[in-house]
Amino acid sequence: MTASVRSKLKFSSIRTRLIVFLLLMLLPVLSAIYWFVDNENTRYTDETINSYLNIGADVFDFSREEHKNTLLTISNALTRDWGFRNAFGASDAQTITDAAQTLLMRSFGAADIMIITDMSGQIIVDTSEPGLQSLPSSWIDMINTAASTGDGIADAILTLNDVPYQMTVIPLFLPTPVAWIIAGFPLDNRFANSIKSSTASEVSIVRYLRPGDGAPAQKQVIASTLPDADHERLARGLNADIYRETQRIAMSDADYGTLVRSLSGQREQGEEIVAVIQRSYRENQANLAVLRDRLFDFSLAVICLSLLAVIVLARGFTRPVLQLASRVQRIERGDYGAALPAERVRGRDEVAGLAESIDNMASGLAEKEKVRDLLGKVVSREIADELLNNRIELGGEEKVVSVLFADIRGFTRLSEQQTPSQTLAMLNTCLERICSAIETHGGVVDKFTGDAVMALFGAPVGHDDDALRAARALLAVQDAMAEVNRELQADAGNQRPALQLQLGAGLHTGMVVAGNMGSRNRMNYTVIGDAVNLASRLEGLTRQYDVHNVISEASRQALGEQAQAFAWRELDLVRVKGKQQPVRIYELLGPRAMLDARTEAELAQFAQMLDHYRNRQWDAALDILRALTKTNPLTLYQLYSQRIAELRGTVTADWDGVYAFSSK
Repeated sequence: MTASVRSKLKFSSIRTRLIVFLLLMLLPVLSAIYWFVDNENTRYTDETINSYLNIGADVFDFSREEHKNTLLTISNALTRDWGFRNAFGASDAQTITDAAQTLLMRSFGAADIMIITDMSGQIIVDTSEPGLQSLPSSWIDMINTAASTGDGIADAILTLNDVPYQMTVIPLFLPTPVAWIIAGFPLDNRFANSIKSSTASEVSIVRYLRPGDGAPAQKQVIASTLPDADHERLARGLNADIYRETQRIAMSDADYGTLVRSLSGQREQGEEIVAVIQRSYRENQANLAVLRDRLFDFSLAVICLSLLAVIVLARGFTRPVLQLASRVQRIERGDYGAALPAERVRGRDEVAGLAESIDNMASGLAEKEKVRDLLGKVVSREIADELLNNRIELGGEEKVVSVLFADIRGFTRLSEQQTPSQTLAMLNTCLERICSAIETHGGVVDKFTGDAVMALFGAPVGHDDDALRAARALLAVQDAMAEVNRELQADAGNQRPALQLQLGAGLHTGMVVAGNMGSRNRMNYTVIGDAVNLASRLEGLTRQYDVHNVISEASRQALGEQAQAFAWRELDLVRVKGKQQPVRIYELLGPRAMLDARTEAELAQFAQMLDHYRNRQWDAALDILRALTKTNPLTLYQLYSQRIAELRGTVTADWDGVYAFSSK
């Protein structure tokens, strides 16, 4: 090493630079860290409070929804009670009243009142105290809403004896609607405390009155888990017009984050009932103050320890750097030999790792020179450089792709009636039609596996509407196979019925790895990934449901608003073999504009059956399936009838409606 190089890398110079750098940068960096951490913790505190409030609001909504469902269950139980139906038919008022009160007692507090009226809203039975003489207009509005719905069910927040109640109404059929059954529970302190026990948040129910004549709005706390002294503070500080945004309200002990959820009423004028969820900032603020003190102490300690560390590191850094510089200069001159004793760096730190890398680099350069010399004697220098520089590489990139699997079925039976060459010609015809349909819509045929085709939409060239192209291509493939079957029938004539070729197609949209794969001598552009496997599994499910295609929910969602242009039949919520996450699957029936009224009604009935099935309402589901089978005996309907027979009495209350397949 020359004297000039040594003078530039003097030990004292590096140490001085490190110390100066520390003095110029450490304090501003620590100050910035302190500021950043302080702001992040403040932001985290706000986000934590917001998270707690949102959880509390969701629990409130969930609990109220559960109570509503319980009210519907109780009311339905009354409508199915044989004795009650007979009593109502006989106009036995006492028996009707006794049946309603007995059901309320058996509800264990889930319902507090029950009112039965005739179809015009005249009260027949009223378990509330004191009872109503007649239904207020808001109650009549709820009944009118129920009458306008398809199932005759409605709910609303209504006021009874100055207390807001969650009310539901359902009709009583004998067999035509003859009465309305109204059940409800109060949104009172007991309900608020039940929510607080689940969320550790304060819960209040507030009535918000808007006079509508320019006068200020009036707020009344109806029920609350807050101390009585804080009710006025809440009413004074609350802005019930701010929804889904956290408000900060000063209470007696601390500031509280506050979230408002509207329950009923009109926001512009009249009465509105709102739920108020609150969480105290006190605990988070105390923790934040402690963190600030600890962070300040830590910063002082870091400054002191850093000064000592810089001095020690500077001493241990200079010598190995000089040794590495000497080694690199020899390599630069073309000397790839082993490091000299004076150039060897010992240790296990990063500098030692760098020294090892330099040694490996020297060995690689020496080996490359040997190969270059050898290749230079066999091939030209240009070819040798191409091989050594690895300009052709295997690899891929992640892309969102719609993968379509289309499988032709029926060739085994067809081959029994034709020669092998005829069967092969027919297979090629089918594949040509399928490929033409795919390529017409911008797809790329990736591979053939026997009588199946795998196609890609989004790789290697992507478009904004790849999912739409895939859906249209799938329908075009089905049309192409239908045309082939018509040709087979025409060829068979009237002598015998022609065998029909069936198509099973699976479509899924997801992330894949797309690129050149294989060996350096032979490579192929393809895609791999879980999305490919799932698309293949979906194609296999067409046999299970006896449908032409099975499409994942991801592909349907990828269509966006354009999905409304197609007619869909939701098939199931399944867990295919090899997958843990359930997948919602659909059958694509075609353009919605071409759907007739009978098919639309059938799809609506099947969707209602699925709802009953997933709610374990087996009898209701079977009734719909029997009706559907009479008009259109699909294998799909028979499959669900058999599945209900298997699942009835075996699934538990936490059943998620997912059907798991153990085979492909």
